[in-house]
Amino acid sequence: MHFTYEGFTHDHGRRCFTFRGIEERHPVSVFCIELDLPLFAQNRISVQEGPIFCLQLLTTAFLAGPSFLEKLQNYRILAEDLRPLLIEREKRAAEKAMKKTPRRPVRKPLSLSNIQLAANIGAH
Repeated sequence: MHFTYEGFTHDHGRRCFTFRGIEERHPVSVFCIELDLPLFAQNRISVQEGPIFCLQLLTTAFLAGPSFLEKLQNYRILAEDLRPLLIEREKRAAEKAMKKTPRRPVRKPLSLSNIQLAANIGAH
């Protein structure tokens, strides 16, 4: 099965993302996944990440089995649904912090260069 994003509706701090699930020899399934914008804001997740997050939920549910996918036909995202996203974000931040930025050595200009060091500034 593959999923196509159809768009969203917005109503009082809630957004409902609509997807169509298309599979050969099966009728098209419609999925409406609703999220509370304050929940995203509390977790510092941008609204633009909503569709891809919902698509990941659908893909994971599809791989888990039909009963998991069926649950998402009309679903409201809960705080625990965000946990994998937040854990992955923390993991990336920790990996980034562990990487040391390479220090570039300060190079002296070549003796043939026209650049003079600042020691001669007061000589004029």
